[in-house]
Amino acid sequence: MIDDQVHFREPGLTHKGDIATESAAAVAGGLTSFMDMPNTNPPTLNAEILQAKYDAAAGRARANYGFYMGASNDNLAHIQSLDPKTAPGIKVFMGASTGNMLVDNPETLDAIFRDAPTPIITHCEDTPMIDAKAKEYAEKYGDALSAEQHPDIRSREACLKSSELAVSLAKKHGTRLHVLHISTADELALFERGPLIRADGSRKQITAETCIH
Repeated sequence: MIDDQVHFREPGLTHKGDIATESAAAVAGGLTSFMDMPNTNPPTLNAEILQAKYDAAAGRARANYGFYMGASNDNLAHIQSLDPKTAPGIKVFMGASTGNMLVDNPETLDAIFRDAPTPIITHCEDTPMIDAKAKEYAEKYGDALSAEQHPDIRSREACLKSSELAVSLAKKHGTRLHVLHISTADELALFERGPLIRADGSRKQITAETCIH
């Protein structure tokens, strides 16, 4: 199999794992290829850091590999100048994540979808909705706040709103979009069912996946 969403933690977080250890585990599990996410330390927000990850993988990765370029509110010029042969896609966190990688500026987000030279890969959650619910629940539960409230704070409504925005931007600009880890039936209704290549030979512009777990 091919895994299009791995977090191999290199550089900067190698106390958790690195390209050598995690790719060995991937191969042991039957994976021939992987695509690694950009939320490392430093985050993969320009061509220099992207190349450094490829250099780190050379001779150490046990499988075929690719590394995503990350998006932020501040690196639009780097995305516009990206050589599409150097990254399988641009990862856009449309919900809060580690580091400076949340893209919540509407003009920047629109420009990324307009100018991306590779497919856009998204994490879709609406951060203002999540933040408002987190504040409400912190006041309501205090120290009793637990994982039990997680699906209410990071709600299906927050997921759906963000996924709807990503799909609308992709349709507006004709962008190749892949939405990661869909978690609600509501979101699934946004996507065309069936194989990537249609019976008439055409290819879907917008696709999605869900995590097995």
